[in-house]
Amino acid sequence: MFNYQNNVLLIDDDFDILESYADLLQQESYSVFATAEPKEIINQIPENWCGVVICDVLLPGISGLDLLGRIIEIDSQIPVIMITGHGDVPIAVEAVKKGATNFFEKPVSPEKLLIQVDNALKKRKKVIEKRQWQMEKINDVFIGSSVWINELKKQLQKLANSNLPVFIWGEIGTGRHLAATYLHKLSDRETLLMVFHECTQNDNINIIELIKETKSGTLVIKNVHYLPVEEQQYLIQILHHDESQFRLILLSDTELNELIRYRQISAEFYYLFIYTQIEMLPLRKHITDVADIFTHYVKNICVRLNKPIVIPDKKMLQNLRNKEWHGNVKELINVAELYAIGLLSHIPLVVPPVFNDPQMSSLDEQLNQYEKQLIEDALVFYQGKINDVVKHLNIPRKKLYLRMKKYGLDKKSYKL
Repeated sequence: MFNYQNNVLLIDDDFDILESYADLLQQESYSVFATAEPKEIINQIPENWCGVVICDVLLPGISGLDLLGRIIEIDSQIPVIMITGHGDVPIAVEAVKKGATNFFEKPVSPEKLLIQVDNALKKRKKVIEKRQWQMEKINDVFIGSSVWINELKKQLQKLANSNLPVFIWGEIGTGRHLAATYLHKLSDRETLLMVFHECTQNDNINIIELIKETKSGTLVIKNVHYLPVEEQQYLIQILHHDESQFRLILLSDTELNELIRYRQISAEFYYLFIYTQIEMLPLRKHITDVADIFTHYVKNICVRLNKPIVIPDKKMLQNLRNKEWHGNVKELINVAELYAIGLLSHIPLVVPPVFNDPQMSSLDEQLNQYEKQLIEDALVFYQGKINDVVKHLNIPRKKLYLRMKKYGLDKKSYKL
């Protein structure tokens, strides 16, 4: 049975060739698994397998190209060496274009094959070592054991090894900037510049200057909905250019679907990021991680301040899990610091801030604000087309106009 110890997976439907290659590789102390039926074996490749695949281009029941595609789906950095007959060279060339490491034409030179396998395994070992280093760094910062936090770590690691633009969204305090920082730190751009710009309303942003400043590093832009459409289009053109060297990361408190729904980003921007989104969940949605995060930061703060390490008791940790963390992880870290230095002996279960606000609006004011927001959202979505807004809100046209007049809303302001 194929396992983690095997460092060569040999695939060919010719049993004589299988035996010949296997003997050659085993004499060089490689642990070889040879098979003529690879369909099920491919699914047994373990995560972060430190091995190389040697595969014939033509196989019964499945082509070498299809097999290559399945291997790449599992791990795009697994080295795959294709073996081909004289008439199948074009297929092997296509395989290299699609991600194979190399190909050899039959009959294969034993010396060349051994050199290629040795080189491929050395490169693979470096890939695995880098991944282990990346995961150690991620584990130091993204604390917890929930399903979400584990998936987040894997997603960050995979994206760190690519140059793809990334869209990170979530509530304030969920760690959006931290995720962007580690995408940069764990990538090959680690030693290059990371440029951060927060867009604001009426921002006179100069994208050209930001790109020049970034050079080959990482450009992080927060609040992309304030970025003018012209600047969005320019960014897209640059990113689609073959000579584009920098990486783009966007941070937002609004999900991508909402931004496109309300025309706050261009369609091109939407499709650029649709497959590389990272949602940073609020603490209430991974509350099981609270105790681990709190304990981790209390310990770190005590060590940093050269104080005896404080161990939170069970009651304290239970209170943490029962609290509503409106400020998310950022608030939890602040509480951990106060607890570590002895300024907080218990965690008050504070009611939501809206009920504590002495300046809270009256019911009528809140209803008016809500009604205005509904009308304004509809005007934005339908670009000021009153007929569509009337149907959407299911109110008479005259009533809509009266409400718009009341709230100072002009349909012309919403037309593109």
